[in-house]
Amino acid sequence: MRRRLVLSILLAVLGLLAWWGPVSGARPAEKHVLWLRVNANITVHQDGTFTVEEILNVYFQGGPFTYGYRDIPLDRVSDISDVRLWDEEGTYTQDEGGGDHTFTLTRWKQNLHIEWYFAPLEDVTRTFHLAYRVHGGLRAYPDGDQLWWKAVFPDREGYIILSTVTVTVPGPVQVYTAYFVPTQAERLDEHTVRFRAEHPIPPGRSLEVRVQWPHGIIPVTPAPWQARADRDVRKTEWLHVWYTRGLPIARVIVVFGSIGFVVIGLLALLVIWFLYGRDAPVPRLDYLPEPPSDLPPALAGHLVDTYIKPRHVLATIVDLARRGFLEIEERSRPQSKEKDFLFRLTHGFPTGLPSFENRTLRAFMGRSQEKSLRDIRKRFYKHMPYITKAQEKELVRRGLFTGPPSQASIHHRQVGNVLLILSMVFLFVGVVFGGLERLGMKPELGLFPVGSLLLMSVATHLAGYFMPQRTRRGAEEAEQWRAFRRYLKHLDRMGDVLPAQEQWERYLAYAVALGVEKRFLDVWERTGTAAVGLAWYHPSTGSLGKSGGLSAASQSLGSELAAMSAGLGTMLAEASTALSAGSSSGGFSGGGGGGGG
Repeated sequence: MRRRLVLSILLAVLGLLAWWGPVSGARPAEKHVLWLRVNANITVHQDGTFTVEEILNVYFQGGPFTYGYRDIPLDRVSDISDVRLWDEEGTYTQDEGGGDHTFTLTRWKQNLHIEWYFAPLEDVTRTFHLAYRVHGGLRAYPDGDQLWWKAVFPDREGYIILSTVTVTVPGPVQVYTAYFVPTQAERLDEHTVRFRAEHPIPPGRSLEVRVQWPHGIIPVTPAPWQARADRDVRKTEWLHVWYTRGLPIARVIVVFGSIGFVVIGLLALLVIWFLYGRDAPVPRLDYLPEPPSDLPPALAGHLVDTYIKPRHVLATIVDLARRGFLEIEERSRPQSKEKDFLFRLTHGFPTGLPSFENRTLRAFMGRSQEKSLRDIRKRFYKHMPYITKAQEKELVRRGLFTGPPSQASIHHRQVGNVLLILSMVFLFVGVVFGGLERLGMKPELGLFPVGSLLLMSVATHLAGYFMPQRTRRGAEEAEQWRAFRRYLKHLDRMGDVLPAQEQWERYLAYAVALGVEKRFLDVWERTGTAAVGLAWYHPSTGSLGKSGGLSAASQSLGSELAAMSAGLGTMLAEASTALSAGSSSGGFSGGGGGGGG
């Protein structure tokens, strides 16, 4: 149940991502704006103002599109005036009516919001020119006056393919640099500098330029906002270093670090298994015609399968019945083809049983002298953790396991759960809620660490099931019990090495524990050796008495053996289903075939 729940959550998350889309977080849009080129020409004038002309070359994919907008921050200027706008179709006029080829100006939240309107456009390229004059936007220092300006704006969707910024100042250029985007900067003449972006500019990233010339050439005094801006210079320079130097390295680290994490993690799991989970190699045996030791059936099955299974518990019940502590009676339900089975203590609760057998019997019978399988089905799963603990304790005491199998993998499951949680945190924080975009990375990049964490979470969980380790003696005896299982499974091929008549009943419990009871019962019925009878099992046919079980089958052996085999097989199947119901929610491991082997 727990594994199915985890798998369902993972599939739901992956399905959500597939529907939602990793980039935009929404279904693919029917229309999109492609920024082919964004250029800016900036000229500083003798009166201390500077003019900016932005050239926006845009491809409108799909449509229709009827307006555009631009927000210019006002927190580091005194004013913006002389706003003009034009394109290939003509000049826009300022008009609050919102008609074609008009624009509006709105000041809000420390921004000048410029919005312009045009006739519907669809699958076409258009170049817009936006020009304006900036007042009080320069910085004054004793060593030189400076222009700082975000020539390429960050508030947009999509990459800008090409971008060039040209700056002309009134004095000879002393210092020039660009921030946040790798650029090629060249001095065109004594007063002009050109910056060209080396790569497409991602969304959310601006291109800010700084140019300095000698102080005193034009009348510039420190603006009220300059002190605050100077305090932010260190942050600007740090961000520039991150975007131009740190970010490329970070991308490489994310991609190859994720791959390396998986490779190293898988190798680490393999080494851990080799040192602490692998069984000592033992030679394979073809078959053994008798049990290799006096190990009880439940423990034999547990040793072979590594983890407890319902059939191991059922084998204890069958073995207790064979030893005279229980009787099992088959009952037909009134007005139903289904059958129920009654388990009855023969002489009250026995004493002196091993701990795991005592727990199993108590779990089956509770405080009653008899119990139906229907009643057992409702509550048995609650006892499975305690039966598991008792059986594992006995296996460790006998020197067959180095430690309790169910506990050997707990650390791997805990680590796997932590990795799963981390992957979900990274998925939502880094991808869904835009954490990677704020760092300047593509959201798709987050799939590398998310995928590596998920993969290692699954691998760690799976590796945990192979970590229980048998001792040398346990590995040898497990192989011997596998050889005995092969013998029971292929009894019909054994010819003259069939069990002695008195051994069939004893071997039945081992066949149940080792998962070959159906083949065993079939051969038992066909050989006729079941005529010795089962004193503890009473079919519902009425012809088989309580005492002697199948003794009357000597005269009509075929029908009687068929009834016994069918009834006993049904009981074992029904009981195994009843023991399995709800067992995983009770905390015991129902997996198979773990450990070394």
